[in-house]
Amino acid sequence: MRHIRFRNARRSIFRLIVLLIIIITAGAAFLELRLRPVIGCISSLQAKSLATTEIAETVTDILQSSGIGAEELETVQTDSSGAICAITTNAAEANRLKNLITVQVQENLSKIRNRRVDVPLGTILGSNLLSGTGPGVPVYISLSGTVETNFSAVLESGGINQTVHRLSVEITADINVVTPLYSCKESVSTSVLVGETLIVGKTPALYSSSQ
Repeated sequence: MRHIRFRNARRSIFRLIVLLIIIITAGAAFLELRLRPVIGCISSLQAKSLATTEIAETVTDILQSSGIGAEELETVQTDSSGAICAITTNAAEANRLKNLITVQVQENLSKIRNRRVDVPLGTILGSNLLSGTGPGVPVYISLSGTVETNFSAVLESGGINQTVHRLSVEITADINVVTPLYSCKESVSTSVLVGETLIVGKTPALYSSSQ
């Protein structure tokens, strides 16, 4: 009799364990299904923010350390009266700076590995009422991707008989975002001002490379 009771008790415990495993597995699957899109959205936003900050800081550091500024990248040509008639780009310096930025930005982005970002639990649960509240849930983000660098020169009106010439470097990074529950590809574009010049008088011509 005792043997039968013991066997029945062991069966009951085994069934309970199996039931608990099923409940835990189903609960984990439900949570993953529920949290995946939320974490994906948050991860994408955080990754874009990280990449944008990293790109801006890298470009600023390179501009300061390389000694390449607007004066080195462009040549202002004047006529006999001293008025600016044309602005040409120094192709050699522009390409050198472009390569420096492209290589360094890509290298710095690839260093972002398992960067921890704490996201409030209320935000992850998708509740508008609880958004931004609750304990922080760690999300680890890793980045990698390709970088493209270009220069942009524009002329804008600066007032009566005045024109503002702005030279900027534009960086576009196609990044791969990887987290424990989510992965995707995103594109980040950032523009950093290299220099600007106020021109009084006739608007000059712009040329993409020096002759």
